Amino acid sequence: MLKALIAFCSGVATTFAFAPYGLWWLPPITLAILFWLWLDCTPKQAFLRGWGFAAGLFGVGTIWIHHSMSAFGGMALPLALFLAISLALLLALFYGLAGYIAARLSTQASLPAKLAASALAFVVMEWLRSWILTGFTWLTVGFSQIDSPLSGYAPIGGVLLVSLLSALTAALLVLIIRGKRRQQIAAIIAIAAVWTSGGLLGSKEWTQASGKPLKVTLLQANIPQDQKWLPQMLKPTLEYYTGESMKHLDSDLILWSESAITVLKQQVDQSLLKPLSRKLAENNTILVTGILTNPQGEIYYNNLMSLGANEALYKKRHLVPFGEYFPLGYLWKESFKGLATIGDDFTAGDASKPLLQVGEHQAGASICYEIIFGEEIREALPEAHFLINISNDAWFGKTVGPLQHFEMVRMRALENGRYLLRATNTGVTAIIDPQGRVQDRLPQFKRAELSGTFTPYQGSTPYSKYGHLPFWLLWGVLLAWVLVSGSFNRKT
Repeated sequence: MLKALIAFCSGVATTFAFAPYGLWWLPPITLAILFWLWLDCTPKQAFLRGWGFAAGLFGVGTIWIHHSMSAFGGMALPLALFLAISLALLLALFYGLAGYIAARLSTQASLPAKLAASALAFVVMEWLRSWILTGFTWLTVGFSQIDSPLSGYAPIGGVLLVSLLSALTAALLVLIIRGKRRQQIAAIIAIAAVWTSGGLLGSKEWTQASGKPLKVTLLQANIPQDQKWLPQMLKPTLEYYTGESMKHLDSDLILWSESAITVLKQQVDQSLLKPLSRKLAENNTILVTGILTNPQGEIYYNNLMSLGANEALYKKRHLVPFGEYFPLGYLWKESFKGLATIGDDFTAGDASKPLLQVGEHQAGASICYEIIFGEEIREALPEAHFLINISNDAWFGKTVGPLQHFEMVRMRALENGRYLLRATNTGVTAIIDPQGRVQDRLPQFKRAELSGTFTPYQGSTPYSKYGHLPFWLLWGVLLAWVLVSGSFNRKT
């Protein structure tokens, strides 16, 4: 029981590695505690300790999910908290399974191989939860390293490679304490080599500027979620967006937030969009906004739309369960309908690549939730000269959820070596450079405009080209070594 409690507390502590706290040095320590607890125990004990660790991680790190259900879904707070905690306990099963697999895999292996098995099992579960049931990548350990030397590996193998190296660092820390003298020295050298190399890689430019710097203006309307869709709010909302845009026609690009226009496109096409597009074209300015479309019947899309010299649409491809569509909706749709933007299910776009034509450039397009899926964002490369993300995190109020979201946004810029422009309703609105650094940002929950410059880029990082292949190569080599180690020990 004591070891299960230690595992749980280690998981809770790990949440402080992520935004807004940013204690990136914590995961190697907390994961080292977990891997230590997985040594010399039965698979059942390893399962319970892994589950306890992740229950602490997700129970604290994602409790903010309740806010959307209680504040806007019409759900009683106790029930919303119960569902948020239930989700955390469900996600924790992945890491219980990781402990079980690690214990089974390394029964006869050497100490170094047992620790490697723990790291491999832990990270493969991060991969699994990124796609099972449409995926949920929140609190993947690699995201916490966006400001650490290990971030230098992100353009090579993405966030999962960073996670793996974090986990291997934890395994090596245990080896320093538990191993023999020669193993301890080797572990110290390995940690120094991995972290020093990561720092050196962080200064490498994988992609190149293409063209002159451009001026962009990002608008943050800061409209409370409970007011955003009220009919009487449509006029003042559009007055803000159009009025501020007219003040910034010296910008090459103006960016509004997700569903900034709170009616269907066809309802404002002639009265707003056509005249606005002509005015933009006269000033050689492009505007990109979020807008909903209803081309036929009950088909609805959540879109990014560019206006100006030409008009283009990107239809959101990865929808949010319960927010944009209801799995098995007949069971609970009426109970959760307050979470939906329009009350009806959206349809996912089917574009082969997430691209939006923005004037002379192609941009990698993503709407809100889509940015957490690196494999989908990289599909825009190498055509995309920069990345655009629009969002509305007002659903989650003044919780840490939007800040954790923004941390993932930064990782996408770094992975792909592109500027990322992000406009949101309540924050975080920002310009992020190709190294994942925040060039400028607006404070949350303030109506404001952010003007700055960005440069179109060309070329591809290794991650943009090959995805997680470098991660899988390293993972596979280490797995083979673990299996061989176990086989050798059984024979001897």
